[in-house]
Amino acid sequence: MKIKRFFRLQSGFFLLALFTGLLVGVSTVLLIECISALQDVVFARYGADKIGWLAAKSDWSVFIAPILGGVIVGVLLRNIPGQRFHGIADVMEASAMRAGRMDVRTGGIAALATWVSLGSGAPLGREGPAVHIGASLTAWLAERLDLERSQAITLLGCAAAAAVTASFNTPIAGVLFALEVIVGYYSLRVFAPVVIAAMGAVIIRHSEYGNVAEFSLPDFTISSLWELAAFALLGFAAALVVQLFIYLVIGTEWIWKQSRIPLFVRPGIAGVFIGTMALYYPLSLGVGYEGTSLALNEGLPIALITALLVAKVLGGAIALGSGFCGGVFSPALFIGAMLGAVFWFVIETLAPAHASSQGVYSVVGMAAVASAMLGAPISTLLIVFELTIDYDLVIAVMLASAMASTLMQRLPHASFFRWQLKKRGINLRTGRDQSLMRTRTIDALVLQKYSVVSPAATSSEIEASMLSSRCNVAMIVDADGRFCGSVSTDDMLGRATTGSNACQTPDRGSLHSVPQSTSLLAAQQAFNEMDKSYAPVVKTGAAGIEVVGVIYKIDVLNALYELMRTARSEEHGVH
Repeated sequence: MKIKRFFRLQSGFFLLALFTGLLVGVSTVLLIECISALQDVVFARYGADKIGWLAAKSDWSVFIAPILGGVIVGVLLRNIPGQRFHGIADVMEASAMRAGRMDVRTGGIAALATWVSLGSGAPLGREGPAVHIGASLTAWLAERLDLERSQAITLLGCAAAAAVTASFNTPIAGVLFALEVIVGYYSLRVFAPVVIAAMGAVIIRHSEYGNVAEFSLPDFTISSLWELAAFALLGFAAALVVQLFIYLVIGTEWIWKQSRIPLFVRPGIAGVFIGTMALYYPLSLGVGYEGTSLALNEGLPIALITALLVAKVLGGAIALGSGFCGGVFSPALFIGAMLGAVFWFVIETLAPAHASSQGVYSVVGMAAVASAMLGAPISTLLIVFELTIDYDLVIAVMLASAMASTLMQRLPHASFFRWQLKKRGINLRTGRDQSLMRTRTIDALVLQKYSVVSPAATSSEIEASMLSSRCNVAMIVDADGRFCGSVSTDDMLGRATTGSNACQTPDRGSLHSVPQSTSLLAAQQAFNEMDKSYAPVVKTGAAGIEVVGVIYKIDVLNALYELMRTARSEEHGVH
């Protein structure tokens, strides 16, 4: 108990944040190394150049590996809750809807599935699974230490920042990503521990790989300010490509459902398509940093770049829609780099005197597609800058990212993660306040202050029953215990004016009620619709609808106010 109380204190929680950064940093580096080791075995990569090895591959290993990986992933898919792999969207859901609670078992299976998927060449990313694995570990830690809701959510942010930092060597972007996407708000109370966690991840990253940028680039400059219009158009194109990617995932899932092929067989079949594409375009396999680096350094012909763009979009969508485990950030970087290069070719053809180099457009395209895919333009900007260590393109990158994010907000899917949440009936566009209200039920507000009368009771008998029980609500219940309606003192006054003496049970009596464990948000909406000061709380039993208790509108409004007041104080550190 003393240990739990210590970690709830600010000094103890800072220490816990550092431990989280170190722990998630280690888990992320282990994931990277395990994927690399499996690729060494599967693709016979021993001693090969880590950048150029895949470009020269065109043998049966790149065809068979995704198939075998898909078969193993299919077996894992059968043993995970919900029969789907989890990622960043689940961490967002845990933060917004479940007070930072997650199932650590899903993180373990996701880690194994990610290792097999990416190690066998699935064209997906490792960063999303790294965030989910780290968040699962810290959610388990928060539950064991019995942390408060705000601390549990902050710890999820610490895990996300540490995972992004360890993956990319981008501590600034990691912190902002955690605040922008996972936690959902900025405050010093959250900012400080997230920074500490990122610092812990930096220690692990630098100890293993040193302080070097993920991509080594030449010096890039913008040739003309007239190109800003082209960069804005590139941002719009990036948003459209991301929408296409999401629709391809949706289409893949729809085709599988229509085919009625068992879920666990689908990854193996998808591996056939991925492997076939890899025979012709091996750079589309895996995380894709090899192809991204070559595109940024202008080392690929435009025809191959165009083919790789199509192959990565199709391959990534098929992999995700078929059950492979992986993220979308690395594919977004790859797709963006290729899209930027294709866009450069168009500008170079139309206005060669005003076109910058291909690498400039690849960097800008990388930021634009990633911003649209993640729905996090600020942190994505910094990730791209820290990956390339090139701040000369800041205006172009900011403009393209802003245009891509703006157009995404006007299209059906605001980001890949929000589309995933929308499939589960979760819409974060309505605000985290409403999400929070959905997580709180009326259970604590249910009262037993009511009397029980029969459907045949007269007004005098109802009044006598309410008077003797000192209640202003009477529940009308038949001989079998079924709920038939309710009457309040206000209803009785209204009936007195009409001269009615019998209790006429209204046909809509059972509609003037709310189910047990209704959320505060649903209760508030129900009160607005029925214009009543109270509502019977019911449940469906063996005999039919039964009375549980009664709630009052004023109690619901007070609970909502207290919930919002507590949430604001948690966000801003004010008590």
